[in-house]
Amino acid sequence: MSRKDSKLIEDIKKMPKMPGIYIMRDARGKIIYVGKAKNINNRVRNYFRETTGNDLKTAALMQKVRDIDYVTTESEVEALILECNFIKENRPAYNIKLKDDKKYPYIKLTLKDLYPRFVLVRNIVKDGSEYFGPYTETRSLRKTLSIIGDIFPLRRCSDTKFRQKQARECLYYQIGKCSAPCTGRIGKKEYRRLVEQVRLFLNGRNRELLTNLKTEMRRLSDAKKYEKAALLRDQIKSIEKISEKQLAFDPGGNDEDVVALAREYDQYCAVVMKIREGKMLSSETFIMPSAGKSGRRIVSESFIKLYYNAAMDIPPVIYIRNNPPDKELLQKWLSAKTARAVKIIVPKRGRKNKLLEFAERNASLKLFNSPDGLRKDVRLLDETEKTLGLPVTPFIIEGYDISNIQGKTAVGSMVLFRNGKKYKKGYRNFKIKTVEGINDCAMIAEVIARRFRRNKEHENSIPHLILIDGGRGQVSAAFETLKEAGLEKIPIIGLAKKHEEIYRAGEKAVIRLPSRSAVLRFMQRIRDEAHRFALTYHRKIRLKEIESSRLDGISGVGEKRKILLLIEFGSLKDLMEASVEEISDVPGIGAKLAEEIYHGLKE
Repeated sequence: MSRKDSKLIEDIKKMPKMPGIYIMRDARGKIIYVGKAKNINNRVRNYFRETTGNDLKTAALMQKVRDIDYVTTESEVEALILECNFIKENRPAYNIKLKDDKKYPYIKLTLKDLYPRFVLVRNIVKDGSEYFGPYTETRSLRKTLSIIGDIFPLRRCSDTKFRQKQARECLYYQIGKCSAPCTGRIGKKEYRRLVEQVRLFLNGRNRELLTNLKTEMRRLSDAKKYEKAALLRDQIKSIEKISEKQLAFDPGGNDEDVVALAREYDQYCAVVMKIREGKMLSSETFIMPSAGKSGRRIVSESFIKLYYNAAMDIPPVIYIRNNPPDKELLQKWLSAKTARAVKIIVPKRGRKNKLLEFAERNASLKLFNSPDGLRKDVRLLDETEKTLGLPVTPFIIEGYDISNIQGKTAVGSMVLFRNGKKYKKGYRNFKIKTVEGINDCAMIAEVIARRFRRNKEHENSIPHLILIDGGRGQVSAAFETLKEAGLEKIPIIGLAKKHEEIYRAGEKAVIRLPSRSAVLRFMQRIRDEAHRFALTYHRKIRLKEIESSRLDGISGVGEKRKILLLIEFGSLKDLMEASVEEISDVPGIGAKLAEEIYHGLKE
């Protein structure tokens, strides 16, 4: 047992046997995992049992843990709420996260305003407003906002532009898309009625909304206010048309969510189908890029916490395929959030099971056709992990190469592959600054050092695998550089061109894969891309030197001959020191032209 483990175990002995959360930190004090527990002491002890060594994700986590803190609560429900808040705020590296861990958009209804409006936002602020969401498709959300604007004439202008008692109405009023509260065209009571209609619409309460509108239309018609009644008639037609387009599962049915998961290797896709009054209101898709070796029940529970912690509309029933481990606790938490009973149900047959199967098919298709290419790419990455004996699936791979001519104008390149595909936004070039002469190992060491100097503090920027165009020497140089930076846990391999052998840091044995191996071809693709990118940058630098070259004034020396001369001599300085005979030995340069070049450079 290491000194680190001994210290942690001593700390654990002092932990209370109470509900709460435990917070794991790395050597830099950064939170890397947050968990909840009914009994903090017992739960944290489990991490130090030998059986957890079989779990790669837990093993990797425990290698980084240097400190474990805790916060006690009065109940498990409070612990769950605290866990959700900590994960949302700190985004720990070893907790399950949604794709990109980004902030999803919401529709905000500014109820605090005298004349509320609706806007698209990504942050929830406790300012008295009402929020609807989250939504995953921003384009569809904007279309929804456009539909709302067409049907319900709430004000569009921002708070800074909105002023009461304006002299004239805006263009939106002229085209029938604003009720012009700024000029007094609509009173506060009538405007609030519009706001309530929008709320019903966004909550999927179309039946109730239509009933209210039809009642109001008849009242206005009886009062001979035909113009206002006609406006309501148009609203009713628009809402009825939208309702017809929604998929009717159960006319007259209830409010419910259907949560489905699809899995491909370690990748999960979750689909949440919102059904309100028996009709499908929306379907939101969430990709969880890497759930490690977590089982479906664990992922299911993690997703429910992630999604419903931010969700603004929680129905009384949620259907799911597998009961999460803490089902009863989750139901208590959701019920507390909504102030009414919420049940999580696993349907076995009938309509509810068909709903779940329908959602699961959609989740599978979404995952299969996702932009991240999780079909064959995940299989390839999983095969790469097993073939190369990597600690984790290499979803992020960096490839490095050096390009120089006889040590002159040396450059390094870094290419980035995410989920098995090129990610060109992450490509980088390096001009070699500290190495002179031909020393590829020292150049690789410089490039690696500069690459991780600024980024080593950011967990998300650390790759799962580094591939170097070279053999044992380049790999050793890169490993020693990473070791100095405290990043020696990052796997490094070298792919040598001569025999296409794979070298691993700290190991004498080489890996020889069949020429038809998909893993070898994948590694070659990364290596060749790094080489291409380095060569392109090298040529760009040489061309800049050529463009400002003293060769420009010499007759008979065009762009092609400039390149030939620079490739042969490496730099303009070395060319100026060459003899006529050495210049004439360059292919395409005869004795007469060599004389002109020699004397032209001496002038």
